Amino acid sequence: MASGSTFDGEIREIPGVYVDNFSYKGEVFFLTHSHSDHLKGLLSNSFCSRVYCSQLTKDIIALEGRYGDKLRYLSVREYNQPFEVQTFYQTVTVTMLETYHCPGSSMFLFECANGISCLATGDIRAEEWWVSSLIKNRYLFPYITGLKKLDQIYLDTTFSCRGEPYISIMPNSEGIMALIEFLKLYPIDKYIEFSFIDAVSGSEEVWLQVLDHFNGTLDADSTIIQRLKLLKYEDKDTSPTFIGPMIFNVGNLYKDVPLMITIKHAIDFNIVDYAGFCLPKRLCDVDASNLTLLRMLDTGHQVYSYEGNAWLLPLDGEELLPTNLLLMFSRHSSYKESIEFVRLFKPKSVFPCVASKTSWLNGFTVGRVFGHVCSSSDHLFDVENFKKFGHPPRIVFERPVSKINRWSFAECKKEVNFVKDFITRPKPFKGQMKLINSQDYHTAHESWCQDFKLQSIIAGRGEEKYKRIINYHLNKDLNLIVSTVQGQRNHKFGPDTDTESVCSTDYDTDTSMSTENSVVASSCVFEKSFSEAQPTPACNFLSPGLNLHKIAEISDAIRSDRRSWNSFKLKSVKPKTRR
Repeated sequence: MASGSTFDGEIREIPGVYVDNFSYKGEVFFLTHSHSDHLKGLLSNSFCSRVYCSQLTKDIIALEGRYGDKLRYLSVREYNQPFEVQTFYQTVTVTMLETYHCPGSSMFLFECANGISCLATGDIRAEEWWVSSLIKNRYLFPYITGLKKLDQIYLDTTFSCRGEPYISIMPNSEGIMALIEFLKLYPIDKYIEFSFIDAVSGSEEVWLQVLDHFNGTLDADSTIIQRLKLLKYEDKDTSPTFIGPMIFNVGNLYKDVPLMITIKHAIDFNIVDYAGFCLPKRLCDVDASNLTLLRMLDTGHQVYSYEGNAWLLPLDGEELLPTNLLLMFSRHSSYKESIEFVRLFKPKSVFPCVASKTSWLNGFTVGRVFGHVCSSSDHLFDVENFKKFGHPPRIVFERPVSKINRWSFAECKKEVNFVKDFITRPKPFKGQMKLINSQDYHTAHESWCQDFKLQSIIAGRGEEKYKRIINYHLNKDLNLIVSTVQGQRNHKFGPDTDTESVCSTDYDTDTSMSTENSVVASSCVFEKSFSEAQPTPACNFLSPGLNLHKIAEISDAIRSDRRSWNSFKLKSVKPKTRR
């Protein structure tokens, strides 16, 4: 599977300094966190240089035996303790700062005597609470207040691989709280277990919150147990004691149990589809003729097939409960969060660490995407990519950046109307799509404030206002809720291909699935998860009402139009007149 970061590691402004890429070209190396796409070259037989990182990053890497011979090169530094490194050209002062992405993740502030300063973020989830806390850091304070100016921020831009319109992502705390509310609906039964499909480091936050709330039993392989042990216990010789009535697995998807309820990370989903197909279904609202009994557990709970998915009917229960749960959780920033993070510093420029030829030609230039929060109009990333890939089409380059909040009911309707309008009156350019542009920001913000919260939907699913959403979803027009852009994001993204991968039913987590399964997008497509090593279960997360054939037609038509952008010629429709 292709890695997430496409960054070559070179800090252009400071020759010899490399981050998350261990090339023979570098002199001094830094590692932001333990995910495999940031360990490029570390296992090379020829690599034998010192690498600076956090203690927790080194400890997590040490759990994987294949890195045993490289551990001696990992030099641990403390957060917020500046230290100096020497390159061939100069002395560089480095400060390692803690970030919100996964255990041990860090970013590095580089400062040179000649005034050059750069910030390399690694991967980050720039939620508002974390960004607000940065002003209290004494080493970032001068750059946030304007006393000093960053020359460059080397930024995690994972959002770019999803394409426009860039989606909003709810805070992880809301997604975890909603999951807990959902899990409360399930019976405590020794024949029913739950499996977190995604095992990538960074998901521990979810597991620990759920285990703590339900006093649950954890079943996972020894490496994951050791990872949790690093986080939760100061005494590393003490074994974790997660033992309780509800059993939660990490991985173990095909464990031999009567019923395994899966929990999958997702972010590129919408409130209408969620309300229509992911919530429990009251028996009084279900057409019993379409129910097929699959099995009955020894304790009397029943499993039915309905609308193409498996559902659990607890003994004496009044609702069908889904056997595939979606966890709204992301380890990477949305476009909106990335903008607010950059705005905090107002650097001279930004250098994206996740990009591709496809995203570039579809308008992902620093000038267009980040220019309004930078203090300079000179962008090294744009210069390099102009040379490699040429200029994006002008109509793409000049259009406003499109964004959408798929958890806003009002914006979901806009998306549906766009798709319907395309069907009836095709337009020549994908670049003309304006779901949400900068002029609509105030309206979009109001709709976000007025729309439903995920926890409210779960708790109030029987109320009339939520039933209206579900009924609205059953309208055939809503079968096209997945935007035309979604259809284009079903390809893998790697160094040897021009196409972009989308987040599967995870990223956050970190798997690639088939085109049909891409309706529910993961927040982290790139990091390797447990589920990559196993086949996808037959019961997937696909909403049964989606008209995939029509979506594919629209996607193909738009891709075809994009390829012909450069072949258009203007022709006068007025007859020539002789003078």
